[in-house]
Amino acid sequence: MELRWPKLREELRALLRATPESRNFKRLSEALRGFIQPAEWLRAEDKIQYALKSRQPVHITVCSNNADELYYLPWELLPTGFKGPPLVGVENCLLRYECKDRPVRKPVASTQGRILFAWSDAGGGVPMDGHLDEIRAACAAAQFPFIEEEDVLERVSPRRLAEKLSETARPVTALHLLCHGSKVDDGAYGLVFDPSEEGGEPERVDQWQLASLLFSSRHDSPLRLVTLCACQGGDSGMPAHPLGSIARMFHVQGVPAVIASRMPLTCAGSTTLTKALYQSLLVQQEDLCTALSSARKKLQREHSSSSDWLSLQFYAPADSPAALTPFSALPAIPTTPAARGDLVLICHESLKQTHVTPTEADAPELFAHRHVRPKILIDQHQAIGERRWENLEPEVARLAATDGVLRTAFAERDTEILYYGFPYVPLAMLAGYLADSRPVHVLEHDRTRQRFTWQTDTVAAHPPLEVVTRHGETGSAARVRVSISNEVRPEDCAQVLPDSDIRLDLHFHLSAPERGVVRREAQLLEYAQTIRQIIDRNIGGKPEFTSIHVFAAVPVSIAFHLGRALAYTGLPECFAYNYNADDAPRYKWCLSLKAAKAANPKQPSITIFPSPSQGSNANHG
Repeated sequence: MELRWPKLREELRALLRATPESRNFKRLSEALRGFIQPAEWLRAEDKIQYALKSRQPVHITVCSNNADELYYLPWELLPTGFKGPPLVGVENCLLRYECKDRPVRKPVASTQGRILFAWSDAGGGVPMDGHLDEIRAACAAAQFPFIEEEDVLERVSPRRLAEKLSETARPVTALHLLCHGSKVDDGAYGLVFDPSEEGGEPERVDQWQLASLLFSSRHDSPLRLVTLCACQGGDSGMPAHPLGSIARMFHVQGVPAVIASRMPLTCAGSTTLTKALYQSLLVQQEDLCTALSSARKKLQREHSSSSDWLSLQFYAPADSPAALTPFSALPAIPTTPAARGDLVLICHESLKQTHVTPTEADAPELFAHRHVRPKILIDQHQAIGERRWENLEPEVARLAATDGVLRTAFAERDTEILYYGFPYVPLAMLAGYLADSRPVHVLEHDRTRQRFTWQTDTVAAHPPLEVVTRHGETGSAARVRVSISNEVRPEDCAQVLPDSDIRLDLHFHLSAPERGVVRREAQLLEYAQTIRQIIDRNIGGKPEFTSIHVFAAVPVSIAFHLGRALAYTGLPECFAYNYNADDAPRYKWCLSLKAAKAANPKQPSITIFPSPSQGSNANHG
């Protein structure tokens, strides 16, 4: 994975003056998505889309131990799918940043939370009155104790802040710090405080200096939330400075939740953030996921000419539920890993039978801490395994039945599904088509080990999936050929779909197709993503196409994801063709995915083509 930093720096500078409608946002969004596409993001993306459609909360963590620049990038612009909205605009979605190398510090439990509002105007004017009004109003409405004589620290110096945070009678659990940010070293951003000695100069404090003042003599800290209302409080620099950012410093010192701005923060925007944050946390008693989402919306609505809404950055450990509820009692630390939803195994047999079942050794992350139900066996081999095509229609109807085992499993929530086996390609496509946006894991058969599993050397190279596009002048059909396991030859396709009917031919292919070439899940998802994007871009929403015809020499995993790609509502009716070298024609039958899903007994979903000597009356529009 590689980012082109020179170009990216230009886009990030432009972000400072960009409006929400700016093309700059779109370019950054595409760059971020392209950067992580080879990783496991595509699998996560399917889960995210399904969770959002189901109104389930989504938490995404950005974490790196050796690429500090990643903490500066605006991952909030990462889109939720090929054409989905960015994370920053999605309800019930929390993006957080985490450093794994932080020391372990247990936050001190406190029966009574306390907010300390500390401010300094040593670097210039700050809206201290507005912040105080909003904190005071939220505390009053929530009946949360806020004693201004003790809990407001005016014109704060680093030393006075350290002294206040060390109080034990009423420990400070939430620090709200309002001041100016300033460069304090070569590219590093720190904070500007009032002088510790009367008559002195304003003190520009970097991350290390502040950490040594606030944390050097403490093993545990009562702080559970730090809100930095300072320009570039989350700015680590580009390239990243060794000091990191002020926000990251608080994070690595063990503060469960840290909110900052990676870009300049306007005075009006900081006041709006303060109001939205404490009204949500104290008055509505919501968690930080909801509070930050509300704050972003309010900032975007009321301060659309600034980037305040995008600039917010949240540091928190992914394994700490307490980080999201800084004003509630600390939950008990679980002694054992929490159980997850049941794992449902779906074994699909039609081309041939399976003789092994996946276990935790084959997919450890999927099986860990889960109850595994008895597998669901879809046995179609007895009926159609020996090319008994007269049984195809009833078998398709059984597979696609609304009350059948497959659609019932897909409809169930709070489970994980694992699909595997040896179905015919069109039937695997139908399974994916019925799954649509429902997250489903697919395991490929490893011919060497005779197991359903993925190879785990995810950094290994794999051949790129290329695409050749050809346009015709007549016809209304789009032909999609996918040559991964073997070459899909146009002359075989032409036996059942004349070239005169084809307006567009998309050929996805490897330079050297071969069986067993798809060995890693990241490879599968990358290929599936490429196919989906190209199909959507060339065919989706275009009325000149009345049908799509898919001829695919692919493994089961690709076939399943092909079906998912074709479930997009902007596409016309889709037909999947089955190949067998011993049949005449070699594509002997095809399946209408739309007709199969409709499950209408009066509308056949299977077309069986007669041999060339018999002629053909098949018509696919």
